[in-house]
Amino acid sequence: MYEEIQGAFARLQTALQAFNLAWPDHVVSGLVWRLPLLTEQRTPDILQAERLSGQAAVDATRRALAEFERDLGQAAGTVMRLPGYFVLSKSVLEQVRQINALKDEVAAAIEKLRLELNLVPAARPRLMRRALGAKFNTKQLLRHIQCFDGSPRLITFTWAGHTTATGRISVAKVRETLQIGAEARASRENIRIEDTPEYQELRTLVNMADTEVLTERKSVAPHPRAMLWFSESSRYDAMVHANLPVFVTAGEQSPEVMELKNFDRNARQAKRFDEKRRIEVLSFRDLFLPSKKAKAAPQPPEDIASTYRESLQKR
Repeated sequence: MYEEIQGAFARLQTALQAFNLAWPDHVVSGLVWRLPLLTEQRTPDILQAERLSGQAAVDATRRALAEFERDLGQAAGTVMRLPGYFVLSKSVLEQVRQINALKDEVAAAIEKLRLELNLVPAARPRLMRRALGAKFNTKQLLRHIQCFDGSPRLITFTWAGHTTATGRISVAKVRETLQIGAEARASRENIRIEDTPEYQELRTLVNMADTEVLTERKSVAPHPRAMLWFSESSRYDAMVHANLPVFVTAGEQSPEVMELKNFDRNARQAKRFDEKRRIEVLSFRDLFLPSKKAKAAPQPPEDIASTYRESLQKR
């Protein structure tokens, strides 16, 4: 039953082993920051970032690229992160593309089995762990490596502290969830279904069609990110989640680097002044009417191939 997942994972391991043998020989410069593992599903107020350079940075990265299992004491649902960068004398873009494609194959094999078993999407991690091992971490396994065939003039590492993730959900699905909740509460508290908060929320949706789609917003835990400038523009050309080090190629000049600082919840920046204005539908469920289409994300110049450009095309 799990052979396809296991086969895709074995091919991924082989590609990663080959990559980890190759890229360190081409390192010109680089830095990484080791972050403490979270022991609970909450980011503490202070996170110390341990700066690593030289061989220590290379060794930590080789381990991080192939580390797919939760460490001792690491809370479920959290991930190991190693933000950083490496400037290489030789392009590794094709190898990184192959690794990312193999990660997608693992994800596709998991999804195929889920559909065959007629399970809900939330079952994907369970299938993955049954196929590969009880401690395997879905996010660590499937997250892509970012690589740029170009030399940035500036790389800036910061903490994203006010990020939200958005999803889409149909009004029909919201109605179904509220109806189930209303019936359960009425039975549990021995009250009329019309007196439940869920029923009142249902009434809010009375003029909306089942086919309409709402935006569901969820807060994302603080995480490190990297911004890269290749052009002379004042705006960055790429911004990536710094889960793993970014690989770039060497140019005539070494990039200027603004290093990652410790995370301090009380000292973090205020929310962005240009945050999108959203029309709220259900105030206690973070459900909104879809906003206008966002502006296109910045991209590196056309002559710089990258995994980042490809990931934008898949959105």
